[in-house]
Amino acid sequence: MYSEPWNDIEDYGSSHKLALLTEIVAELSIGHVLYGKNIEILAKREDRDDVLVKSEGKYFIVHLTWSNSKEVLPYPKTELYDSVELLRKKLEKDTNYFG
Repeated sequence: MYSEPWNDIEDYGSSHKLALLTEIVAELSIGHVLYGKNIEILAKREDRDDVLVKSEGKYFIVHLTWSNSKEVLPYPKTELYDSVELLRKKLEKDTNYFG
C-alpha cells in the first residue's frame, strides 16, 4: 500500500513498532491533538522522523523529535488528515519527493 519513502509498519519487527509508539507517547503533552488517545501506527517514513498513525478514525503524520520527554506545543509537529483521500494525496506527494 505504501511507496517510498514510506514503509508499512508491519515490515519492521515488533520491537521497532513498540519503540516508535513509546516515543510518540513520551513526547505528547497535555493539549496535543493525540494526547491521551489510542494510537495505531500504520507506517514510517524512512528519510525523516515521520510516523503515520490512526486515531479515532482520523490519520495523522507525527514528526518525532526523539527527545524521549514531553514536548512543548506545537511539538511533536502533527498533521491531521480527516479522510483517506486527503491522506492518499499527501502520500502521493511524498512519493514524488526528491530532496
